Amino acid sequence: MKKAIVFYFISEFFLSFGIGIVQYAQPFFYAAGHIGDEKIGYLFAANAFFGGCAALVAGPVADRIGASRMFKAGTLFIGLGDLGVASGHTFGVWLITSAIAGIGGSMLTSTENVVLSSLLVGRDRAHLISRFTAAYMFLIGAGIVCAGFMVAAFGLASTMWMGSLIALVAPVIRIFVKAPDARREKGTMWPSRPLLLMAGYAILFGIAGGLFNPFVTLILNEHYGATNRTTAIVYAVSIFMISLGAFLVRPLIERLRQQATLLLAFVFSVISTLLFVIATTTAAFVVLYFVVTVTTAVPPPIIDAMFLDFVHASAFSQMFGMRVFGIRLGNAIGSALGGGLLKRDAYNWVMCLAAIFFVMSYIYLRIVRRLLRNRAAAGDVIHGATSD
Repeated sequence: MKKAIVFYFISEFFLSFGIGIVQYAQPFFYAAGHIGDEKIGYLFAANAFFGGCAALVAGPVADRIGASRMFKAGTLFIGLGDLGVASGHTFGVWLITSAIAGIGGSMLTSTENVVLSSLLVGRDRAHLISRFTAAYMFLIGAGIVCAGFMVAAFGLASTMWMGSLIALVAPVIRIFVKAPDARREKGTMWPSRPLLLMAGYAILFGIAGGLFNPFVTLILNEHYGATNRTTAIVYAVSIFMISLGAFLVRPLIERLRQQATLLLAFVFSVISTLLFVIATTTAAFVVLYFVVTVTTAVPPPIIDAMFLDFVHASAFSQMFGMRVFGIRLGNAIGSALGGGLLKRDAYNWVMCLAAIFFVMSYIYLRIVRRLLRNRAAAGDVIHGATSD
């Protein structure tokens, strides 16, 4: 078990660091192809949409064949998809390779917390998930910092290639990660009503982030005239802010309790997003963006841990798959909307819509939580799938 954990985290270094490099260079790589903001939005939407569709299947299949197998395959697909993007030069090729990377991302995110939990049994789940999130977001941020200098030294295409190849080291190492799998032998693959409700929340939250997150570096570059190195540093620090937000989950819960922490996070997210409308300087935009990245990083670990308490261990992968499906589908809708609005110079509408969807997602979450608590009080057991 200890050896498996060591291999897990060594592989995570290569994967997250490589993803960070690609994540920074990718929007500029697309822009260098002269395809415009709207088509760039479609590429990010394709990544999210196909990833969301894959998550519907990846979760329940992983519960049948073992989460660790899906976890390893997803890691490979991410690297291959990113390598395909780096190799492409047309919108059509990028559309296909972005979809492949999105599918791999869903396969991975549907199972990584399940595998990690199986390797570190007996730990508080919210604490475990938040600390792991903080670790890999820190590594992604480190990759982004390096990417800014790599682009200046080697160019966009070479940077994309190097990031993809670094990420492809991870699936080789993960061959040696041996994790115990809780497999479901009975039950259909159709998700239960509670998991469908959770997916509904994830869609709303995904739309809010998808409206502006994929375009932040382009906004800094085009609207505020920031250089590549500046945008790299800003984007990297924002990733570190996400890491900080995930790290703060446990102390915030201990001080404020779970629901108060969620409310505070959403309130700050909404206010900060609305203030983007009046941010006229680069410094103001950057500060607000840092606040948003910290506050939006707080809810996911709490919500994941909350749903784990209502789901049987044999359906954990399906639960995460439904969450990934919702987030990805929401990101796809948000990216398509955001790209279209930015093409029409409707920047203020992007931010206002994002704030509205943050409000809607919090209200929806409160409703779902009440329904789940009432269901649990009635003595029902939520297994994540209907029985045969």
